[in-house]
Amino acid sequence: MKIKNIKINSYGTLKNKEINLENNLNIIYGRNESGKSTLLNFIKNIFYGISKNKNGKDISDYEKYLPWNGEEFSGKIKYSLDDNTNYEIFRNFHKKSPQIFNENLDEISGNFKIDKKDGNQFFYEQTGVDEKVYLSTIVTPQQEVTLDNATKNNLLQKVANLGGTGDDGVSFSKAIDNINKRQLEEVGTSRTQDRPINILQNRNKDLEFVLKGEKMLFESKQNLQEKKEEILKNLEEEKQNYDLIKNKNQLLYNKQIEEEKNNIKNKLKKENKYKNKKIILILIFIFLVIINILNFIFIKNKVINYIILPLIIINIFLFILNLKNKNKIYNIPNNINLEKEKKEIEQKLEKSNQKILNYELQLNEIKYEENKNSEETEKIILYKEEQADIKEKLEILEEKNTCFQAAKNLLQEAYEKMKNSVTPKFAQNLSTIINEISNGKYKRVSINENIMVELENGKYVPANSLSIGTIDEIYLALRLSMLDEISKEKMPIILDETFAYFDEERLKNILLFLQKQSENHQVILFTCTNREKQVLDGLDISYNLIEL
Repeated sequence: MKIKNIKINSYGTLKNKEINLENNLNIIYGRNESGKSTLLNFIKNIFYGISKNKNGKDISDYEKYLPWNGEEFSGKIKYSLDDNTNYEIFRNFHKKSPQIFNENLDEISGNFKIDKKDGNQFFYEQTGVDEKVYLSTIVTPQQEVTLDNATKNNLLQKVANLGGTGDDGVSFSKAIDNINKRQLEEVGTSRTQDRPINILQNRNKDLEFVLKGEKMLFESKQNLQEKKEEILKNLEEEKQNYDLIKNKNQLLYNKQIEEEKNNIKNKLKKENKYKNKKIILILIFIFLVIINILNFIFIKNKVINYIILPLIIINIFLFILNLKNKNKIYNIPNNINLEKEKKEIEQKLEKSNQKILNYELQLNEIKYEENKNSEETEKIILYKEEQADIKEKLEILEEKNTCFQAAKNLLQEAYEKMKNSVTPKFAQNLSTIINEISNGKYKRVSINENIMVELENGKYVPANSLSIGTIDEIYLALRLSMLDEISKEKMPIILDETFAYFDEERLKNILLFLQKQSENHQVILFTCTNREKQVLDGLDISYNLIEL
């Protein structure tokens, strides 16, 4: 693949800029802040689109490179693939998808897969290189280094990452550590106490203990129901019995009323008799007294007096006797048996009513117990719902735990495969390249747990004992060694201020190596110095110079 032409309408600080590139070696020269990094990002964003997400940065690429004065935020790249087919990509960065034209200027944007998140996948389908691989292999970014141990360790880690995983930003050990950390934080283990799975398991145990009382609660509800039914039955029977006694009592009461009515009638009759007798006796008494007086005045017959006086006395006696009978009229005795029976019935009513009250009291007690059971039942239902929710969450955590474990297993398998198949090939390519660019000073590089370098005398030394410049060489050599493995296309080599800390000898060797590589790979070298130009001129190597 070769980039032919870059046209920028407006992108960041670059405006109305057009750049023509050659197939072999290109140097893009510009002082600091002249737009080299902006151009580098423009190329990437043409191929992969520009992100409006910050992705951990202070500002997104879209916001960073958006023109301030409302100029057209767009540009175009022309390039050819190894089969000599030519394409033009025009992208308006306000839109997600670009316009893609073939060499006949037919728009073929619809010929490629469209991803909802990343847009048109034309460049990946043409080269097999995604944005992450592009940044970890094709483009070697500016090395912001200082000569200290921290920088050495950082570069060595990048080399180990690149050799072990194919990505200088991905460390196998760190990836495993990160998975373990997430697994510990998001799931937990049998040895942890306060992690999500431990909290859920402990709560589930508590709920299981509480729910053991569900059987007792069910038995209690059954017993209460049986007892309630028995009491209701007894209560109904007692109420019926009470009604019977009450009815009997009413009958006796009615009988008593009837008898009292009869007594009153009898009293009235006797009273009338008494009154009649009284009147008769009074009349007789008056008659006898009158006769006696008449006899005493007019006749004066003693025989008559002897007769009348006894009669008067007898009449008085009868009158007194009649008065005594009058008292009997108002003191007629009640029926003793009826009163006794009525009293017994009232006692039975009282006793029956007391039973009814006792049964109702028992029912109230059962109702109270039922309400308590109902509350406990509601709690049981809530506990069951909570337990079901916990079990569901536990299943999710178990599934998540399985995924974490599967991820670690797959990562381990991929790492082992990388070490056993890909890494040795990279190490061989790396050794060849490092031998060439060091002019035979370093023969071989081995990438395992530690990075070892073979010196001219055959001695192996750890890479961290070497200078920062040598580590820079190893890092660059490893990235270059991967170019032919990542794509079916001969992808460009894009270097951004990569040789800032190379001495003159290293710079000469690497430029000679790149000149050879440019026969197959287009080389685009960004620099802010004239060092590369001077060395190439001294070696009489041709190049295409572009000044920003």
